[in-house]
Parts: sequence; C-alpha cells; structure tokens
Amino acid sequence: MKRLIFCLLLSGFLISGYGQVDGKRVIKIAGIGTEQLIRGLLEAGYTIEKSQASMSIIITHLKQIPQSDFLAQIKASIKDGNVMLSGEYVESGKTQAPSPISDNGDEGSPCNKSWNLLFALARSFNKPMEVL
Repeated sequence: MKRLIFCLLLSGFLISGYGQVDGKRVIKIAGIGTEQLIRGLLEAGYTIEKSQASMSIIITHLKQIPQSDFLAQIKASIKDGNVMLSGEYVESGKTQAPSPISDNGDEGSPCNKSWNLLFALARSFNKPMEVL
C-alpha cells in the first residue's frame, strides 16, 4: 500500500512539472548577418571562444558581469538571416555546472540578471526580436 501511495505521489509530481526549469531560453533576432553579430558581441565585451568553420554557431568565453557575482557565456546560431541567442551562467567561486539563461529567475538573482543581459544584447542590434 505504501508503494502504491508513493507511486501515485511521484507520478503526480512528474505530471505537474514540478522541478522542471520553466521559462524561455532563446531570443530570435531577424535580419542579422555574421559580421554584425560578431561586431555586436565584441562591442558588448565578449570574446569569441569557438565557432564552426561555417560561422553558423558562435560561442563566447565566459565574461565576468560587472557589479555581480556571476559569469555569462553567450551562444549564437545563425540560420537563414536569423540569429538564435541563448547562453549559460555560472556563479563566481562555485564549482557547479553552468545553468541555462532563462526568463524565470527571481528579481536580482543571477538567472534574472543574466536574462536581462541577454535581452539587452539582443535589443542592441535594433532588429525585430522574438522570445522563444
């Protein structure tokens, strides 16, 4: 009987989505080419860590965010004249795995600050945007 109750509680927990990371993680920017993307990343203080030979995927080095306790890394993929921006953040001095940047963090949290940073970067291109 205890196993049955446990299984019911566990299935309810999983079905409800509790524990899943909610939120949007990607910003789509229309009408940007590779040169404009790289220039925008460099102007925002990021350096390029790696990219594919075709330059269709660009990943920046981790960047210390001023007046905060975290580092952020931006990932961009380019396809058909659209850029898909996403990223990860790591809290300084912690050995945890990187967390995805998303729009669901509490005000002032590293998640929230990194989302605001990603959103500001996307807006700096002055092109139509869509949050996915």
